[in-house]
Amino acid sequence: MNRKPRCLWLTGWSADETVWEPVIERLPEAEHQILSFHNKFFDVEEIHRLIRVSAPFMLIGWSMGALLALQYAAAYSRQVTEIFAVSGTSQFIRQKRDLRVLERMMREVARDPKRVLREFDQRLFTVAEEERSNAECPRIRRHLPEPDVLLAGLRYLKGYSIIEQVNRLELPIHLLSGAEDQICPVEGAESLHRLLPQSDLTVWPDAGHAPFLCQPDRFVAWMKERCSFD
Repeated sequence: MNRKPRCLWLTGWSADETVWEPVIERLPEAEHQILSFHNKFFDVEEIHRLIRVSAPFMLIGWSMGALLALQYAAAYSRQVTEIFAVSGTSQFIRQKRDLRVLERMMREVARDPKRVLREFDQRLFTVAEEERSNAECPRIRRHLPEPDVLLAGLRYLKGYSIIEQVNRLELPIHLLSGAEDQICPVEGAESLHRLLPQSDLTVWPDAGHAPFLCQPDRFVAWMKERCSFD
């Protein structure tokens, strides 16, 4: 008897489990586990200890979760069959402007986390996505995370790069980015794609930083074109 496909989903910075729910409910044929970084930031060793789905599994990560997915697979390659990295990059800090933006967020998140998250959320969607967001695009969290949790994620984004570990990534890697992503511009995914010859890159011209949120059916179809859920 065939076993159910198994999926481990990693959320992005400040997001809780709800961010992946519209996609997961469209994949009832699979076994799922979501790890979010809403209440606590987990490094890859902690992620490994928290996994309940049986290996090997598909690993799907969004934004910061995409970078952690790559790092996890580099450390625990036998656990993962393939990676779906959404709005990912090889390193968040790619130019001086990125560092300035991140350091400003780190300073301000302790003083006014609501404002930091409001500004972050305003950059998630394109204009077209924002026009229909109230009806069709779920938001990414139910509650405000603690400032120290937000800061831990920002520190990770400031300091980590997958570049020195790409030679450990020999599994299939599927990259998806929005051409209008204001948070992780598509150039980051293009750079990552060049580093990973076994990867494929899809760019949705009409999407921003969270392409799966407003278009979950399209996202599921994109996944199923690349792997079997039968």
